[in-house]
Amino acid sequence: MKSIVSLLAVVLTRAVLVGTAGAQDQSVEQEVANAVLPLPEDLKADATVVTYEPDTGIRKVLRQGTNIVECQPEDPETEFTRCYNKILAPRNDLTAKLRAEGKSPEEIQTEIAAAVKDGTIPEAPSGTMSYRLYKKDDRIRLLWVMRVPGATPESTGVSTDSQRDNALNGQGRPWLMRPGTPAAHVMIPINNTLWSNKSLEQKIAEAVLPLPEDLKAEATVVATDPDTGARVVLREGTNQVECQPPDPVSQQTFCRNRSSAPVRDLTAKLREEGKSGAEIQTAIAAGREAGTLPSPSFGEMMYLLRHNDRQIKLLWVMLVPGATPESIGVSTVSQRDNALKGEGRPWLMRAGTPGAHIMIPINNTPLSSGR
Repeated sequence: MKSIVSLLAVVLTRAVLVGTAGAQDQSVEQEVANAVLPLPEDLKADATVVTYEPDTGIRKVLRQGTNIVECQPEDPETEFTRCYNKILAPRNDLTAKLRAEGKSPEEIQTEIAAAVKDGTIPEAPSGTMSYRLYKKDDRIRLLWVMRVPGATPESTGVSTDSQRDNALNGQGRPWLMRPGTPAAHVMIPINNTLWSNKSLEQKIAEAVLPLPEDLKAEATVVATDPDTGARVVLREGTNQVECQPPDPVSQQTFCRNRSSAPVRDLTAKLREEGKSGAEIQTAIAAGREAGTLPSPSFGEMMYLLRHNDRQIKLLWVMLVPGATPESIGVSTVSQRDNALKGEGRPWLMRAGTPGAHIMIPINNTPLSSGR
């Protein structure tokens, strides 16, 4: 049964590899990958990534880039991940130094303004874009902000009516703030990405996408409270399937039999406690051994939708513990490459072990690989 535990745990705890900010130490590669998340794809690979020592304000370069953008990993106080034009780097260097000296936000703003006025640090040109990511639903998650000092509705043709509430519902449009002042800027909510805000209806609709049509309407949909790891029921269903909205970290949407809900709940709880993927797998195995967590049944199906081209996009996985090619008549020859082209057939993995399972690529749908 240990292999099945591992299979389920890998799917259920994939996000732990990147994890919630601050939950555990991250590698430099993970910090860099997380820091560039607010950016459009074409800017990510060559962006510079820096951090600042909180006690000294000293800049530390995690990756030296070659384009015009610089990013910082998530700030544990604001929970913002920010990227900006490199011309703002001297301003951020001074801000970090003053913060380390214990200056108040008002004092920092005053000193920044004075430094700009005397030419010590450059003024950001009009049109400079900043990028911000926030990972909870109480603020705009993915927001780009363009600096347009002095701009007005008349000069830009941009409305000043706030789109915040619409943006929180996944439907925000750009709007102008502080018009006619040196601090005028256009707020640009970015909708319909894995990181964006979603309406309840959109979360539910996206969560059930991996399922066959006859299971979608009555499936339960759950999410996880980002602060506690507690289960949040978005829709109580009546059939045997439970789904979660897309996970932007693992880039997958996952549905499974409701009998595995206790495993999912324990996984979420331990993740919020900062446990590693290995520790979570060990806890799940111990729970199954003790009988406090249910074991998967022969023939139990999991449904996955992957949101990238590196993996089989629409994949169903049937658990068949102990199965061999001889016992079920399924080949063990991998179909991964064929599946990525939209031509995959089912194949058996981990044959003859408790973790045996059939990989079933779903081809020729709008969501499938190779489309």
